[in-house]
Amino acid sequence: MPSTRVRLASDVAGISAALLLVGLLGTAFTWWGRSDLFDLASSPLEAVKIDTGFLVGPILILVMLPLVVGSSRQLALKQYFRTRLAIAALLWLAGLALLISKVAGLDDSYSLEAGTYVSAGLMALGLVATVAMWPSSLPVVKIDRNGMVREPTAAAEPRGCSPTGP
Repeated sequence: MPSTRVRLASDVAGISAALLLVGLLGTAFTWWGRSDLFDLASSPLEAVKIDTGFLVGPILILVMLPLVVGSSRQLALKQYFRTRLAIAALLWLAGLALLISKVAGLDDSYSLEAGTYVSAGLMALGLVATVAMWPSSLPVVKIDRNGMVREPTAAAEPRGCSPTGP
């Protein structure tokens, strides 16, 4: 059962990925012109835009992030929750690495634009939010066929000695 931390982190990570997609759309609309918000860097001769390859990353992140709705009775499947979070975190890191390598490969005639800082900030925020979703100390519950939540299972409780012996 997701806590408030997990629900909030899920919202922040999803919004960060969605805003990156909006930035890509903004780049598409300003492809032949200049826009400080959507350009990564610029020189007197040209502007460096976000590549269309960045479109795949936010979409994959949105697909990989576990769906956590803001309802207090909302549940998440335990089986792949950690795996999906780990893959999403790796995608955030890959996006940051690609952005840094693209900007670092420019010569001194280019000046960084707001798009670099906004993209890096959204990716860093998304990474932190994804890591904050890690399910530490979340209760594990069973669901019956009617969708009713049962008591937390023994798997959720810390291991210890049985009162009747080992």
